[in-house]
Amino acid sequence: MDGHKKQREQSARMIETALFELMEEKAFNEITVSEIVKRADVARRTFYRLYNRKEDVIHRYFGKLSRDYGNTYPALDKYDLKQIGSDYFKFWYQHREFLLLMNQSGLGEMIYYEISRASEEIVKKRIGCEKVRNGQDVRFFAYYSTGGFILLLHHWIIDGMKETPEQYAQQVSRAILKCTEACGLNRY
Repeated sequence: MDGHKKQREQSARMIETALFELMEEKAFNEITVSEIVKRADVARRTFYRLYNRKEDVIHRYFGKLSRDYGNTYPALDKYDLKQIGSDYFKFWYQHREFLLLMNQSGLGEMIYYEISRASEEIVKKRIGCEKVRNGQDVRFFAYYSTGGFILLLHHWIIDGMKETPEQYAQQVSRAILKCTEACGLNRY
């Protein structure tokens, strides 16, 4: 990594840290760019070289998380709900403090928007089946599966993410399988 890029990354991390610290102290909509740059100890122009507005700091951070998620878990040989749930909840549990802070700051909707935005690429990487990896089919499948997982994550966050990811994934998969088997939904 060249020096300029390294400096940009360091400035971005300092700005992220400053914003997240300020979010612990006050409502997100009350935080100003001036407060962020002062806390980060960077020039205002540095902020505006990297971002257009404070929401972009979170947007960029979620972009990094999405890339990390996509790079952490390999393609699956078959669609395995238990494995997908376990991987999903383990990953987000590592970022528990951030997710709880976002929720506390009234930015819950942003969590779901950002995860949804990245879902198609992540699902494409995880699907081992070449027949559906490309095209509109995978897009619809990504929206369908991501919607359910986002709502499950949402409720886990609201409840304070007290269960371990393994416990929560097991509860979820057990409930889904129980309902689908009881109602014969696993036949379609």
